Amino acid sequence: MKYAIGAILGVALFAWLFSVCSPAGVNKTGHEYMPDMYHPVSYESNQYSAYHWNHWDDAKYGQTFTKAQLSQPRGIVQGSVPRGYTGVYYTDASSLDIVRGKNAPNAIAAQVNGAAPFTYVNTEEDRLRCEKEMVNNPFPITKEGLDRAKPLYDIFCGVCHGANGGGQGVLVTIPDAKYPAAPKNLLGDDMIASGNGRYYFAMVYGKNVMGGYTDKLSYEERWQVIHYIRALQAKSKNLEYSEKANSLSNIEKPAKGSATGPGRAAPAAPAPAPVATAGK
Repeated sequence: MKYAIGAILGVALFAWLFSVCSPAGVNKTGHEYMPDMYHPVSYESNQYSAYHWNHWDDAKYGQTFTKAQLSQPRGIVQGSVPRGYTGVYYTDASSLDIVRGKNAPNAIAAQVNGAAPFTYVNTEEDRLRCEKEMVNNPFPITKEGLDRAKPLYDIFCGVCHGANGGGQGVLVTIPDAKYPAAPKNLLGDDMIASGNGRYYFAMVYGKNVMGGYTDKLSYEERWQVIHYIRALQAKSKNLEYSEKANSLSNIEKPAKGSATGPGRAAPAAPAPAPVATAGK
């Protein structure tokens, strides 16, 4: 009798241990012994639902963040300068070689992130200031860059501005289209003469019914799309805009040639607001 009881308890203990470590099934999550050994206590970025073993969204565990807060992308640490495109912003694309560890045999490569300074606010005054100050495209004109920019332009810009940049995109030309505002003709002389900062500012903040694209286009992609727009402008004027030559302007530098086009005039300052006169 004593051995029978021991055998029964042994089988029950074995069955319990087996159930504790049971694998996951079709409609069963399974069990893990000491799950923290397998799953670190950390945030699950870009996931709206909190994963049970990774964090406990409950005040009794000292956690007061909502699931919506936990799902948001994390920002940089205050006061820090992230590695990535910051060097490109202040110099040019050659600084990426340093970030990628190509400047010395014993250099350490860092992961390139999309962080780059942008100190302009969404006002008309800052739009003009951005156009005046952001003159140069930090990336040279390359065939690879233009090839990468074409599908980006077609997806995010061409639907309104048109495949050739003339402002006749599919959202405007479809039958019975009721577009609230005519998209800008990017081939107009005013847009050809506009500085690169005007385009970059519009990609960040949008303009009129156009929204911003910072969540869709990376820092480098924005500049490559600007290159592609310049290429469309050059094509409309029977000029060349490629990695071998730029006859549209003398601003953007070809990777394997020179820029021989005309310069661009700085944007005019906005007219001052009228001063109210006492008694009128």
